[in-house]
Amino acid sequence: MISKNVFVNMMGFVFLIGCSRMCETSREDFTPEEVVEAYLNISLNMSSLDEKEALLLLTTGNLKTALQQASDETLMSAFIKKNLLLESYAVIERRDRTPRETEVTFEIAFRNLGPKKNKVDPKKTPLVTTENTVSVRKEEGIWLIHDVLGKKTNIDFPISAEETITPK
Repeated sequence: MISKNVFVNMMGFVFLIGCSRMCETSREDFTPEEVVEAYLNISLNMSSLDEKEALLLLTTGNLKTALQQASDETLMSAFIKKNLLLESYAVIERRDRTPRETEVTFEIAFRNLGPKKNKVDPKKTPLVTTENTVSVRKEEGIWLIHDVLGKKTNIDFPISAEETITPK
């Protein structure tokens, strides 16, 4: 008869192998949109510089070079020390350029709460909406983000609890 500890360890081992294989094959099956969403999920929720490696696994070309060459201080201020309240993000368009290159446009809406020491009412901070387009390329069978191509940003400033100034 197998002891309870041996059984639990064996089941954990089987689960670990199954998960590893599933994760490996699912990465190869990522669509360009899923690669962008994975990058956004990591970059918008980073809490440590160790997560930079996960971003590098999703990038190539100019974006990968920029991440590799960025100082720890730059990465901290860009990804970790930010004090943003994420309202929403979504992939809004895909434009296939070739079978191995596509462009993905996504939109992010957030409120910049300023320094963390300040206790700010999010409803009184501007809503920033930014639309970005990235080039995504297929290399060695997987899609990777190559470069940021364009950016449009709108900022809606609240002037009272009921009114907002929106740029035209």
